[in-house]
Amino acid sequence: MVEWLLEPYRCPGFLRSEMVSHLERGELIHHTEYLFVNLPKRYALVNITDLVESCLGRAGIVDGLCFVSAMHITAGVYVNDAEGGLLKDISNWIEGLAPFGKNYRHHQTGEDNGDAHLKSYLTNHSLTAPVTSGKLDFGTWQQIFYAEFDGQREKRILVKIQGLRAN
Repeated sequence: MVEWLLEPYRCPGFLRSEMVSHLERGELIHHTEYLFVNLPKRYALVNITDLVESCLGRAGIVDGLCFVSAMHITAGVYVNDAEGGLLKDISNWIEGLAPFGKNYRHHQTGEDNGDAHLKSYLTNHSLTAPVTSGKLDFGTWQQIFYAEFDGQREKRILVKIQGLRAN
């Protein structure tokens, strides 16, 4: 069994954020940032809610939408509970459906990450979260997770926020 990094409360491979654009037109704001991560394991489910909330704070909107995208075909993003047992259940479920070590046809091209492509298919490429009163408008236990399936190298996560300016 391949070892997974399951971090329910922080992103241990966070490197930096980079603001790409911040446009203001009247009451509307369009804000874009990249989050750069390099996770220490090949497979990981890590909570990035705090990183996304930091982007939201820099955007300065009071009401709108926050779009998050895993910008790599071997990664994903999703919303779920940050409970450790659930993270183990999710990783076991994903590994069972797309196990490491199989002879995937993709490997005939010289690659070794066929399972990572299939694993990413089981999560979402992107998500959109509502923003109300300047905060992510989530239920009690909802958190944003980055799912990495071919880690140990630098990757980017896109955070795009659009909404009304906070007065």
